[in-house]
Amino acid sequence: CYFFIIGLRVTVLLTSSLMVLGAGLRCVPVSDLEIRKKLIHGGQLLNGLAGPTVMNAAPFLSTTWFSPDERATATAIASLLNYLGSAAAFLVGPLVVPPPNGTAQLGAPSNTQHIKDRIEAVLYAEFGMVSLIFSAALAYFPSRPPFPPSVAAASQRLSYRRSFCRLLSNFRFLMIALAYAIPLGVFSGWSGVLDLILTPIHVSQVDAGWIGFWSIVGGCVVGIAMAR
Repeated sequence: CYFFIIGLRVTVLLTSSLMVLGAGLRCVPVSDLEIRKKLIHGGQLLNGLAGPTVMNAAPFLSTTWFSPDERATATAIASLLNYLGSAAAFLVGPLVVPPPNGTAQLGAPSNTQHIKDRIEAVLYAEFGMVSLIFSAALAYFPSRPPFPPSVAAASQRLSYRRSFCRLLSNFRFLMIALAYAIPLGVFSGWSGVLDLILTPIHVSQVDAGWIGFWSIVGGCVVGIAMAR
């Protein structure tokens, strides 16, 4: 409902600002490990608050900016870009940060410091990327095009409450939502711990990262093909 109330531009700016604040909190240089842990958890919380908008903005964006014959492809691309970011995350961690169980003499201060430095490098890089996204949205991201591309884009919206009640009474929508939610829930549950799941069968963290990467890329390719 916030898309309709405050507009697409303000929503994107609020979302990207939450991501900037979240990424920034994780980069605060403090020596106290307990404070650092709280800052990281706080940053992850802010990033999580931005998640619902990222997951739900694609259909509204395509309806507002694209004609009916372009809408399916636009929705698929906008939705799958989020998953491509997740695919990249599978590679960035293992390739940039050495695995603790694969580092010789892990207890040595130099090796521990090296892992810490690599983790901080990833955090700083992520902060830089989300800051760039926020700056781009702040510089130019209009809420709507000068002229509506379709009748749906120009039509008056139902209130959030009425729309929600109608969807709950729509059996076809519930089936579609269920078909989407079950695979996504299963994927989200195991993807974050994929390396831990595969470690007992002697699969390295780098190989686990590549497995996660290609599984997501394959899903994205199929999604784009289905949109066409």
